[in-house]
Amino acid sequence: MKDINARSLLVKVMGWNSQDDYLSHVPELLLLANQKYDFYQRFGPGQRFIESLALWLQQFDPQDRQQALELVRSKLVFVSDEEFSHLVQTSYPDWIVQERVRLVAEESGIPDYQVTKISKTDRFKELGLKSLYLGLSDGARTNEVRRSSEGQIGNEQIWQAYELSDEKADDMVEELAGALKKNGFTNSKPRFNLIWLLDDFSGSGNTYIRFADNKFKGKIKKIYERLTRGDLIDTNHYEIFLLLYIATRQALNHIEYWSERFTSENGFKPLKIKVLHIIEENTSLLSASNASFHALLAEDKYYDHAYFDKNIEVGGTLDAKYGFANCALPIVLSHNTPNNSVYMLWGPETSDKFQGLFPRASRHREF
Repeated sequence: MKDINARSLLVKVMGWNSQDDYLSHVPELLLLANQKYDFYQRFGPGQRFIESLALWLQQFDPQDRQQALELVRSKLVFVSDEEFSHLVQTSYPDWIVQERVRLVAEESGIPDYQVTKISKTDRFKELGLKSLYLGLSDGARTNEVRRSSEGQIGNEQIWQAYELSDEKADDMVEELAGALKKNGFTNSKPRFNLIWLLDDFSGSGNTYIRFADNKFKGKIKKIYERLTRGDLIDTNHYEIFLLLYIATRQALNHIEYWSERFTSENGFKPLKIKVLHIIEENTSLLSASNASFHALLAEDKYYDHAYFDKNIEVGGTLDAKYGFANCALPIVLSHNTPNNSVYMLWGPETSDKFQGLFPRASRHREF
C-alpha cells in the first residue's frame, strides 16, 4: 500500500495525466528502485526510493521538475553494495598478489609470467607475511579484504585505521616475528616491507594529500611520517601502495602530482597508486555535455548553505552546490553519498531548506 501511495504521489508531483506519461517513466524508475536505489543505507526506517524521489521533486518549482528527474534518469551513477563487494573481493588476488609477483620477479630474475614458480619461492611467502594493510576510513572494508585472501592475510597484518598507537605497532611487530619464526624465517629485527593503504572512494584527492598554508597536509603525510619512524616498517626496504576501490580521474591526477612532490621533497620512497575503477572526467555534471543542468544546480533555492562547513571549505570553493572541490559528481554509493557529488543529491535530512534525494551522513560533525 505504501508503494502504491508513493507512486501516486510521484504522478501527482510530476503532473502526469496520461497513461503514456506513466508508462514512459514509472516502470523504469521501479526497476531501478528494485535493483539498486531502494537499498541506499542512509534512507530512514521504512523509506524507499520512489517515496524519496517524489518528496525530492516536490521541492522544485513545477517548471524545473522534469529537468531534475532527467538528471536522475540519465546522469545518476549508483554503486550498489554488491558492486562494491565485487571490487573489494578482487583487490587481493588481482592487485595485491600481482604486485608481490612483480617484486619477486624483479629480485629473482624469474620472468613475471611464471607465476606458479614465483609463488612457490620462499621470498614470495616472506613478503606475504611482511605485508601490512591499513584502512583509511570506515569504508575501507578491511574485513572483506582479509576474507578474500582465503587465509593469506593474518589478523596481525590488518588494521581498520591508519593512526596507530605505539602499543598497537609493538603488538603487530611482535605478531610478525612469531609468524616469521613459525614459517622458518629468521630475522633479528622483523619489520614490514609492503604497506597497503585501503579506501573506498576518492572524488578530489584533497583528503589524502594537499599543499596549503605553505605546507603539506592530509592522510598521506601523516602515514609517511608515522611509518618511517622505523618501529613498524623496514625504512631501507619498503613500498607504500594506495589502493582505492573507486576514484575519479581528477582525484588520481591530484594524488599522483602532490604525493610525488611530497615524497621527493622529504626523501621518502614514492607512493604507488592503484585504482580498481576510475570515474572519468566526462561523468562530472560540469562537463560540456552536461551544460543543460548548470542552471538548475546553480539555483540558490535548491541549496542550503548551512551545510557548507570548514571541511568542505578545504576544497577551495565558496559554496557546496557542486560538491567538495567543485567535483559536481552525480555519484551515490550504497552506504553514503560522497560530498564530492552535487548538493542536490546529498543534502541532509536535517535541512529546513532543501533535502537531497540520497541524504548524506557526514563523517565530520561540527559542535
